[in-house]
Amino acid sequence: MSQQKLYVGMDIRNDITQIAVMGPGRIEPDVLTARGGEDGETINIKTEVAIPGSEERISGFVEKIFKQEPIYADGKESNPVNVLAAFLRKTLSLTKKRYPSESIRKLVVTTEYRDLRFIAIIYRALEKLGITKERAFVADRGQAYVYYVMSQKKELWVNQVGMFDYEKDRLTYYQMKTDRLKRPVLVQVKQKDYSDYAEIFASGEQSDEEKASIFEGMVQGAIHGQVITSLYMTGAGFSDEFADGVMKKLCVGRHLFKGDNLYVCGACYMARELGGERKIEEFAYLGEDAVVCNISIQAYTDAKVQEILLVKAGTAWYHIDYELDLIPDGDEEMEITIKNIVTKEKRTCFIPMEGIEGRTERQARVALQIRFAGPERCIITLRDKGFGEFFPSSYRIWEETITL
Repeated sequence: MSQQKLYVGMDIRNDITQIAVMGPGRIEPDVLTARGGEDGETINIKTEVAIPGSEERISGFVEKIFKQEPIYADGKESNPVNVLAAFLRKTLSLTKKRYPSESIRKLVVTTEYRDLRFIAIIYRALEKLGITKERAFVADRGQAYVYYVMSQKKELWVNQVGMFDYEKDRLTYYQMKTDRLKRPVLVQVKQKDYSDYAEIFASGEQSDEEKASIFEGMVQGAIHGQVITSLYMTGAGFSDEFADGVMKKLCVGRHLFKGDNLYVCGACYMARELGGERKIEEFAYLGEDAVVCNISIQAYTDAKVQEILLVKAGTAWYHIDYELDLIPDGDEEMEITIKNIVTKEKRTCFIPMEGIEGRTERQARVALQIRFAGPERCIITLRDKGFGEFFPSSYRIWEETITL
């Protein structure tokens, strides 16, 4: 039987997809290649597939799924989950060719689309392949970028790190900042849109020299006054090499890297960390969707009273849906502790458990569920589940929305 030893990263785009894997003994991602037509092997896999029962190859389906547009094959509408599952099965089969005796331990999928419905479809498609949420994680590209940088030598991210992502008509600058005085290390990424420059570069009205001059001014404006340790240039927009001369100038006093597989490698590093094989120091990624607080309760477990962490700061709010059962020991209310890891502010919230009087002395079982309606809106639900045949449930439900 195959053993679950592979850490896999995937970067899914509407036109191309990349996949990287770390097998046993490897410390860096291995970006897998696929047949690329007349050009031979290529790391860019066309995002297209023929679903079972159809001979037509479908492309452009990723954006259609995101926009909730219908997908047709042989004139018939196809289920988006089935289409994505067929594509994922075909792409993931590349890992079997390289590592026939191992299977996936942890898979991280990253994509430019941050829509909750789209993310849910990815999870459903993976489940059709037998890959549950315990083995898979859908990350935004900001996370993949951070995991890539944090997996490099510390001298490469001792100060701030910048990245220009240039894809066709889109050009975005991401600046990563770490606060190493905090524990865990706090990591934030700010972004700025420079797509107007992408339109200028694509217009064809400027020579390469003029484009290079415009690009240099744009970069200097973006990093002015910042202490930048490393710069990354990623995306197909840099493939025509018009900015290579500028990049050589930018190497003075800092490191600069150019390539188009940063996200997939970052996803692969992230898979390794989430899979339990820790290689980098603990940090909290405070992206736009991240919760900035640790949320916990005190409970008696394993023969002692200890803190039970319900929510870990740095987790995207839409990934949080936690539930556990508790047996009150004389408590008439649930005590929740909230600690902001940025401001260090700590506060306590109490949720009264009215209606089960006389059963809080270890004669009730209460289910606690915690989920979010946004990065700052925490919803805590308590539900009386009764206590065996002698103490049936009152069917009482208590719910509290807490603003962080």
